[in-house]
Amino acid sequence: MKNVLKFAGIAVVSVTVVAAIAALLYWHHLKDSPQYSLALIVDAANRNDQSELDSLVDVDAITDNFMPQVTAKAVEMYGKGLPPAVIERLKLVAVPIMPVVKAQARPALPKLIRERVQKFNDVPFPLMVIGADRYLRVQVQGNDATVESKLPDQPLKLKMTRVGDRWKVTGFQDDALATEIARRIGEELVAIAMAGDLGNKANSSGLNGLKDLLRQAEEILQ
Repeated sequence: MKNVLKFAGIAVVSVTVVAAIAALLYWHHLKDSPQYSLALIVDAANRNDQSELDSLVDVDAITDNFMPQVTAKAVEMYGKGLPPAVIERLKLVAVPIMPVVKAQARPALPKLIRERVQKFNDVPFPLMVIGADRYLRVQVQGNDATVESKLPDQPLKLKMTRVGDRWKVTGFQDDALATEIARRIGEELVAIAMAGDLGNKANSSGLNGLKDLLRQAEEILQ
């Protein structure tokens, strides 16, 4: 009987050790995943650790990737039925104001990301990593990943890129912000694009239109 109990005890200990090793290996595997880096972002935002956030969020890439959303929204809202040539001019017209919009968006976008991820504060760190499928839809293609919230009351859609052994946020989709910017500047963008050759914008209407756009762009995210 003692031998049976001894072997049973050894078996239990062995199974426990194997399970612990398996769990450790699985956790190590998860540390290389987008959801782990996202959990780090949530934790850093909760601790107000700006240095950690900066290491996980590429603000320049996010801003660059956000600008096409604004142009697309402007086309969607004001460009329906326009000839393809006008649509192409619209994209060119947007070029002069993009640096101004980007300068204003640069500090605003990380703040928005921070606000969005802080909505996951109630989810424990390990659960967010291990049980990410309950909260997030993660699609990985090579070194790029898309992370989207499954929770209707906690909208979030990020593009992440592998950098070393971590994933950094390099894109952020926010329809509300893109729509607001497009609403403020889109109508004039289309009007200028429909005016014709961009090279002849020395006329007063075109020049004033561009100046107005620049002024509006500066006000959008203040």
